[in-house]
Amino acid sequence: MKLRWDPCVVQNSSEFDSFLADFIDVPDRNCLLVGGAGFDPRTNLVPRKFSTLKRAKLTAVLFREERLRDQPLLRPLADNNQTAIQSLLPSAAFPRIEIFADGVTAVGGRNVAEYFRGLDYTPLTDIFVDISALSCGLFFPLVAMFIAASDQRQGRPLNVHLLVAEEPDFDNRIRGIPGDTAATLHGFKGERSFDLSTEEAVLWLPTLAFGAEATLQRIYNFIYRSTIPIDVCPVIPFPGHDPRMPDRLVEEYQERLDGWRTDFRNIFYAAESDPLDAYRAISELCQLRRELFAELGGSRTILSPMGNKMLSVGAMLAAIEFQLTVVMVESVGYDEESDIGFLCSPIALKHVWLCGDAYPTISYN
Repeated sequence: MKLRWDPCVVQNSSEFDSFLADFIDVPDRNCLLVGGAGFDPRTNLVPRKFSTLKRAKLTAVLFREERLRDQPLLRPLADNNQTAIQSLLPSAAFPRIEIFADGVTAVGGRNVAEYFRGLDYTPLTDIFVDISALSCGLFFPLVAMFIAASDQRQGRPLNVHLLVAEEPDFDNRIRGIPGDTAATLHGFKGERSFDLSTEEAVLWLPTLAFGAEATLQRIYNFIYRSTIPIDVCPVIPFPGHDPRMPDRLVEEYQERLDGWRTDFRNIFYAAESDPLDAYRAISELCQLRRELFAELGGSRTILSPMGNKMLSVGAMLAAIEFQLTVVMVESVGYDEESDIGFLCSPIALKHVWLCGDAYPTISYN
C-alpha cells in the first residue's frame, strides 16, 4: 500500500530554523501564515520565528475562537498573546471566528473555510498552518482546504506546511467543556453521508484523553446503531513522555470501555510525538478493513481525535487521504480551574511539510 505521506518531511525546531532562514527568507517567497491567537502560552512561538524574516513577503492571519462561555480568566491571556503577536507582526489580522451558531450548531470549520473563500492562491508560494493554538474543529478543515488548493495548482507547486509547538503535558491539562451535540466535522463527512439507517459496519477510533469521558460517550451515542455493533479501537499515546499514561487512561475509562464492549486486544497504540506513526497505522487498518468488508456491505471508519496534538495530526492525514468520517463534540468553553496558565517543560516545535517542492513525484492536477 503506497501512502501519500510515506515518506514525509518532518523537522524539529533547530532544523526548521535553518529551513526558514535558507529556504523561506528569500525574495521570491510569498508566504501566508495561518494560526490562532488564543490563551495557549504556545501561541507566540511561531509568530516570533516568522518575525525574523527580512526578504520574504508574509501575510499573517491569526484567528480568535469565540465560544459560548464567557472566559474571564482565559480571555485576558488571549488578549495578551494577541498584543505580543501584534508587536512581532504589525500587519497581522486577528479575525474572530464564531464556533457556534444558534447556541447549538458547531460552525467553526465552516466559518474559517468561508473566511478564505475567494483567496487568490496564485501569488503564494507557501502556506504555513500553525495549529499550536487552534482547535481540531478549525485546523482540520483549513489544512484539507489548502492541500486541495495545492493539488489543483498548475505550474509551480504550492507548498503547504504544518507547524505545532508540542507540549503533551499541556495538551493533557486543557479540559474542554463539551457541548450537548456530536456532529461530523466540516469537510470530513467521509466518502458517503453518515446514514444511521445503512447496514454498513462501523469502526470507531476515539483518542482517549483525560477528563473526556462525557465527550466520547456523546460521540458513541451519536454513532450507535442497535442493528450493527460498533468495533471500538481506542487510540492511546505510547510510547510517550509518561510511560504510565496508557495504564492511567485505561483505568479512567474502564467502565466506558466495558460499556462499549471493547476488546482490550484492540487498543491502538501510537507514538505520542510522531504524527506519522498514527497516520501509517490508521491507514493500514483502514485499508485492511475496506478489503475485508468489501463483499459484506462495506465499512466506515470514524475518527474522534482529542487531546494530544500530534496524534490529531496523524488522524487528520489519514482522514484526508482515505476520506474518513470525523465526529467530534465542540467545546463551549474551557475549564478555567485547570492549570493552563503556564508550561511545565520546554516546547518542542515540529514542522511537517505536507505538499509542494519536497514531493516532485506528486501530480498536481
